[in-house]
Amino acid sequence: MKKLILLFVVLPFMTSPLAAVADELDTPAVAKPGEMIVEVNGVVCSICAKGLKKNLAKLDFQSPVLTEKSGVKIDIRSGRLVIHRDPAKPIDFGAIRTAVKRGGYDLEKLYLYLTGSLEEANGQWVLAEKAGRHKFALPKAPDGLADGNAVTARVVINAKSVAKAKPGAAVAVEVDEISGTNQ
Repeated sequence: MKKLILLFVVLPFMTSPLAAVADELDTPAVAKPGEMIVEVNGVVCSICAKGLKKNLAKLDFQSPVLTEKSGVKIDIRSGRLVIHRDPAKPIDFGAIRTAVKRGGYDLEKLYLYLTGSLEEANGQWVLAEKAGRHKFALPKAPDGLADGNAVTARVVINAKSVAKAKPGAAVAVEVDEISGTNQ
């Protein structure tokens, strides 16, 4: 009987946080310069996600920052992890997938803030990252921008594109926001 009463007392308090979590999941992640946001499916508590954080902290391109010894922060409510990365080091997309799987989760999306220049070859538009060796294939020509323009962009890489990523090849991205200037 006590358990039943406790359930009815606690249940109303649990519904509003669940609605807040649903709203937060609908909110797109916004990566800042030097960040990569890893969105995974199924993170419910910080203890459960500890292995995931540990696996991602081992990646070569991540860069520890002053606020976090490992350079990886977890937001349990959204299922997102923020990795501070060194843009001069190559991103190993396969290692990201492996780290997430070893942590017991499924990769949903990656969010990046990129700085570089536009390149056009054979009708394909590519953002070549300024500090690194990465190239990101854009779905269409950016409005008002031309080959050689310096650009900054916020992009999303879905799990399917991460799975297809090959070293040295351009990775397909969806563009959230892009702006540029003539060089």
